[in-house]
Amino acid sequence: MNLGLEVLFIQVPHCELKCLPIVYIEMLEAWYVLRRKSELKLSVENIYDQPLFKNPEIVLKDKPILWYDFINAGIVSLKDICYEVKTGFLPDCAIVEIIQNVFENSNVKNVIDRYHCLICAIPDDWKQTVQSELHYRNAKRTIDISVIINHVPFELPLCTVKKLYNCLLDDICKDPCGIEMWKTLFNIDDNDFSKIWCNVNLFWKPAKFIELDYKILHNCLFTKSKYKRIGWSDDDLCDVCGSEIEDLVHMFINCDELLEFHNYLSELFVKLFENCDSDRISGVQSEHLLLFGLNWKMKGVNDSFVNFLLSTARYCIFRRRNIIMNGKTNVNLVQFFKYTLKHYVIYFYVYMCQKHKMHFLFEKKFLLDNPLVKEVDDDIIFKL
Repeated sequence: MNLGLEVLFIQVPHCELKCLPIVYIEMLEAWYVLRRKSELKLSVENIYDQPLFKNPEIVLKDKPILWYDFINAGIVSLKDICYEVKTGFLPDCAIVEIIQNVFENSNVKNVIDRYHCLICAIPDDWKQTVQSELHYRNAKRTIDISVIINHVPFELPLCTVKKLYNCLLDDICKDPCGIEMWKTLFNIDDNDFSKIWCNVNLFWKPAKFIELDYKILHNCLFTKSKYKRIGWSDDDLCDVCGSEIEDLVHMFINCDELLEFHNYLSELFVKLFENCDSDRISGVQSEHLLLFGLNWKMKGVNDSFVNFLLSTARYCIFRRRNIIMNGKTNVNLVQFFKYTLKHYVIYFYVYMCQKHKMHFLFEKKFLLDNPLVKEVDDDIIFKL
């Protein structure tokens, strides 16, 4: 079924698009979403050019039609079942003859019955056009499409890519439900969450850090309380402390076995914020800081390093917990954290400074206003 502009009128399921390159699949599926917000003003020629199959406007039993014998016989659009020099639909015998030119043994009654069903499925206004207007094959084709954005119609050719992209996102994106818990616990508004997402998706963070931060923010990390709720565990007690129910807040904040580590982090923060020249430091809450990072800039504080350090801390807490869950001996969390932080900082130093000559970026992200990490004679010195 060779289609040109008519492809704008059909809708093919994703499973049937897999033979196409991914770029075309994404383009078509994006159009399917936008079309639900679009108004198509069809001319007479547009109506005659309408595809008969996989067209959401022509359905039988709430499903688009797809008849391969009609397609192979060349009957693919509305004009193929209409007269060329006068108005109206072709008679049954003409359709049977077209089909039998390709399929000699086709069932005549079956073809006629399906043709009648097809005629019935065509929208009434299209049938009225066929009965009253002539089709001119050589007429110039144009399609007048308007996209409804915020209840205002915009002509498609005048829409910017950004405007269409935002319109598309409005339909395919849903507000995450997991963050409602954090809004309640910490009184966080939507504007603050947009800043938190920036911390989660820092492009230079290790992928395992990004994944963990993403799951924490979405409240989709598997805890013992969730394991018990879905039947994967007989109890919901924390494997680290063994005394309280393990949920996300307990895992990172309230567990008794984290007291030493929290005190250690507090000592680091005293050093990191000692040169802070901002009144906003009074609004920093330790629980919020550990879970979501530093969401604003303060003079004298390297917020990039602070957030990287906090991502490392969350990862080490979670990793230590998993090690204990798997029956291993306890891990010194402070030492594990120091090792992990040093490992990644040195890795970035080698990658940015020695391999890719991006010393300015490393200095901005890790060294500036940072009393814990210094560069001395092409070596990294830690004061942890």
